[in-house]
This record gives sequence, C-alpha cells and structure tokens, in this order.
Amino acid sequence: MNQKKAKYQFIFIWLLPILITFFYEFFFTEFNFSRLENFIENILFATVMLITVPWFNNAKVQYILQSIYYLIFLLCLFIETSFYSLFTAQFSASAIFIALETNTAEAKEFLQFYVDFPILVFFVSLLICAFLFFRNKNSFFYFAFTRQRSKFFLGCIFIFILLFLKITKLIVPNFPYLVAKASYEYYEEQKKMQAFHIDTKAGSFTNVVHKKNNKQATYVLIIGESTNKNHLGIYDYYRPTTPNLKKRKEELLIYKDVISSHAYTIGSLQEALTLNNFKEEDESSLVQLMNQAGFKTFWFSNQRPIGPFESLVTKISRASSVYKYTNSAMAGSSTPYDEVLLPYLDEALKDPAPKKFIILHILGTHLKYKDRFPESFKKFTEKPKTKFNSALAISRRNDYDNAVLYNDYIIEQVIAKVEKKKESSYVFYFADHGEEMYEVRDFAGHLDENPTKGMFEIPFILWRSEKFIENSKLTLDTNRAYVLDDFIHSLSDLSQIDFKERRLDKSIFSKNFKPKERVIGNGINFDTFDWEINEE
Repeated sequence: MNQKKAKYQFIFIWLLPILITFFYEFFFTEFNFSRLENFIENILFATVMLITVPWFNNAKVQYILQSIYYLIFLLCLFIETSFYSLFTAQFSASAIFIALETNTAEAKEFLQFYVDFPILVFFVSLLICAFLFFRNKNSFFYFAFTRQRSKFFLGCIFIFILLFLKITKLIVPNFPYLVAKASYEYYEEQKKMQAFHIDTKAGSFTNVVHKKNNKQATYVLIIGESTNKNHLGIYDYYRPTTPNLKKRKEELLIYKDVISSHAYTIGSLQEALTLNNFKEEDESSLVQLMNQAGFKTFWFSNQRPIGPFESLVTKISRASSVYKYTNSAMAGSSTPYDEVLLPYLDEALKDPAPKKFIILHILGTHLKYKDRFPESFKKFTEKPKTKFNSALAISRRNDYDNAVLYNDYIIEQVIAKVEKKKESSYVFYFADHGEEMYEVRDFAGHLDENPTKGMFEIPFILWRSEKFIENSKLTLDTNRAYVLDDFIHSLSDLSQIDFKERRLDKSIFSKNFKPKERVIGNGINFDTFDWEINEE
C-alpha cells in the first residue's frame, strides 16, 4: 500500500506544475488551441525525461537524475509560459538568437519592463512545487527495472514518444529542443560571420567610384532604435513630439511608407547594412563600401557592444577608421543619454579628412523608455489617446512619447552641427524597427512572432545641405513603398557612389526603382497580410 501511495504522490508532484501552468495560461493569457497542445507536450516531455531514469539501477543516480530533471522541467515551464503570456506567441528560435546577442544589463531592463504580478505569482507557484518535491520523500520513486528486456521496452517507448512529438510537430515549441537547435544554428551563423571578414577595412565591392565633384563631403547616418513613425508629430501624430523637425519640415524629405525587414535590431541591421543580407557566399558592409570610396569612416554608438558573443553590428562597426562605444553600463547601472555622442560628432566634424562618413547608433526609444530622456523632456504626462486605459499603458505611452521628443532634440543637434560645415552634406535618419505601443494591442514592445504593423513602420528622414542639393540629381518620391533590406543601394545612390554590384532598381532615390514584394519577419507579406487578425 505504501508503494502504491508513493507512486501516486510521485505522479501528482510531476503533474502539479503542468496543471498550474495550464490554469495560469487559461486565466492570464489569450487562451487558444495551442495551449492544449502545449499541455500535451508538457506531459510527454516529462514522460520522456523520466523514462531515462530506470536505465540506471543505482538509487542515488536515480535520485540525482530526478532532482535535475524536475528543476529543468520547472524552468522550461516558466520560460515558455511567461514568454507566451507577455507576447501571445510561442517561444521560438529567434527569441533565443536575441537572447544570445543580449548582455546582462539589457536582460535586466527587459525583466524590469515586462515582469508583472501574475508572472511573479506563477514563479512563486513553481517554487512551491520545487519545495514540495524536495521536502516530500515520496517525490522520489525508485524504478526497479533490472531486466534488459524491460529497459529495451522503455527505450522503444522513448523513441516512439520522440517520433510522435516530431511527426505531430509538438516538439517545435519545446524549450530544450529549441535551445539545442537555436544554439547550433547560432554557432553556425557565427562561423559564417567570421568567414565574411566584415570587420576588415575593405569589402569585396568592385570598381568603387565616388562621382561627386566636391573635394569635401560630410555624410551622417543616424540609426535609431525601436521607433514607431506613428509617434512622430512630423508623421501627423497628434502630440507635438517632433517640434524641431517640424520647424525644418521644408528642408526634409519625409518618407511615408518605409518598413524594416525585421522587428529586432540584429535581424534588421544585418540586412540594412550589408550587400547580400548574409544570403550569399560573400558579404560586405556599408562601412566597407564607404572606406573603398575614399571616405574616412566613423562609428559612434550608445548601444552596448558585447553580448555573450560578439554582436554582428559590433563587427560591422569595427571596419570603421574610428569607432567608439559610449555605453558600457553593467547590470544595475544607468545608461547614458544619447547626447553623450555629440562631443564625438564634434571631433569627427573637425577631422581634416576631406570626405567623412559618420554613423551615430543611438539608443533612441529603446525600452525602458523612461530611462531614455532627461527629466527636462518629461512633457507628456496627461492621459494619452489610447483604448487601453491601465495605469501601466498610460505611463509607458507617455514615457515613449517623451523619449521620441528627446530623440527629436538629438536629431536636430546633429543636423545643426553638420549644417554649420557649409559643405556638401546630408543627415539621414531611420530606425532599425518600430514598436507596438498600445495601438492595437495591450502591449508595448516588438518581436517577429505575432507582430503588429507598428513594429515595422519606421521613420525615414533625410536632410541635405544646399551644396549637396546643387550637385545631386535624385528622384524624390516620398510615397514609395520601401523595405530597409535594400538600404545599401539607396545610400550609395544618394552618395553618388558607383560600384559594379549596385542595383538602381533597389534605390528609393532612383528613377529606375522597382517596388518589390515586402516580405518581413517570419515570411509575412507586409502589404497583403491581414493585420486585423493579429489585433487583440
């Protein structure tokens, strides 16, 4: 009887976290059929782990294995379910890719931004499960399978369950499977990146020529972060979030229909800043192109440079003649405001090199939004226009708009400094991707899985000096539908840099421009996708 009771308690202690997870998802998330599939997958996942225990006859080994398995199981349940509750999407390989490119400070910001009371309750519930597991001696069950025939039978069941998970695709969202698969893919990607040598001064562009007659030229590119164009006053947002750009409106080209190719930084910029989007055997970057065109290149970034592995964007930046990262914040310390880059811009503008190309990679409106602007820019405090009226939604939207206001100030400072040069110059600004900001969903953030339009709709703004305008012939149609993965062709066309691989049909400034199917994220056609089905 005691053996039977122990068996029931053993089964209960393993089912308990699965049931807690199921009820948490039912009450606190957007419950659908995928949650039932997840329930089944969790049971099978636990079964697969436990089947391996009887292969070892030693009781101590079985004890250790069950302890490790249970803790791993709880961790997997927490990560999978928390991710789904936050983003209404299955945990995916791309999420792991992003995590591998993230450092501890960014991870802390992410947790501070997203962890809420229901998630804390869920976490505590799983901790209680762990406590009960280690407190109750009947949580551990000794499997006395000594005959080889029994172990062979268990092995057959193990293989059958794995095949069932694979055939039914229930294994796809399984966390250990995703970690293993994504880590391998990430390792292969890193090896491929190393082979491309994108951190060397010269790329593989051929016959590069800068056709400008001016002996002096200063071109500045500002790469923003997480900025939804629909929150800029200059894009007809109801709040005056861009007063400086509005004053310059007649001097600007404001492109109305430009989108990013991905809703996260690495995915977007690895395509925007390279020739082949890492889809060919050879690759070269925008920085290398400008080097080959005879420019002295500068890269000043307020982004954090290093994750567990070297960031792809960091590797691209190191092809520059001069590069500087101002943000070395560790977990627990504050990040500097983007104005920290302005003194470095001043130094670059004074550099005696006749032709300069300067990239400013700013934090922009990256979460946590309230940490992206000084107190003096806290202008928007009243209730914003939104259908989501929680205190959290209101405060985050206000913080975001204040961050956009400060972003406007940074762009104006850059333009004003370049304008004083009185030479052929431009300042080009775009954001790497957009942000959902309580527009159509009760959510703030971005991801390729389960996206909204605002996660891809970005500002794309160009200022040109008088001398630059006098010496350039461009087709200026600000209504063109464009996607950021062809950016290198547009920037080279704008800069009058010719090279054999340039495609004018991919340049938004060319009369030969041809619109293309705008496939984004995980294979979505931006222009034909039914975005309403992804609204809450």
